Amino acid sequence: MADKNDLLRKIFGFLHDSQRLARHAARPYQLRGQHRVLGVLAKEGTLIQSQLAEILDIRPSSLTELLSKLEERGLITRTPNESDKRVTNVSLTEAGKQAVEGRDESDDDLLNSLFEGLSDEELDQLSGLFDKLNASLKEKLPDRDERPDGFHHHHGFGGPRGPHGHHGPGFGGPRFFRF
Repeated sequence: MADKNDLLRKIFGFLHDSQRLARHAARPYQLRGQHRVLGVLAKEGTLIQSQLAEILDIRPSSLTELLSKLEERGLITRTPNESDKRVTNVSLTEAGKQAVEGRDESDDDLLNSLFEGLSDEELDQLSGLFDKLNASLKEKLPDRDERPDGFHHHHGFGGPRGPHGHHGPGFGGPRFFRF
């Protein structure tokens, strides 16, 4: 049986190296920040801001900052919802759609490069295995804002985490978190 810590280290290594490859290719694949927001909006269409924060699993304040930058660049629009003025709809502009479409070819090249060591059958198997892992993990996750220490999910103050939600230098948690 495979060592689970070693397997997790390999997964994190693959994710880390794939992001390095994307940065090296000057094509930040849609795993972070503004690119990720554009990718979600391209796939899902118009969303309310709270839905977008939930899908991206980021704090509303962080999303607001990202959206402001995208709006300044003319890539998205934010409009009040007609039925509830407290709710904000977020949509891609035509320029935003073109920015996403312009990445499609480069994204395909990057994806092909990332997975070129696997056959189609192996890719199907890997996809199925990650579906199973993700479904199992989702069943175990608490509601988004629940934490055993009473703090909200995204607030890093108190408990064993530092001011940005990261474990400090003295953290002695499971060895798979220490690379």
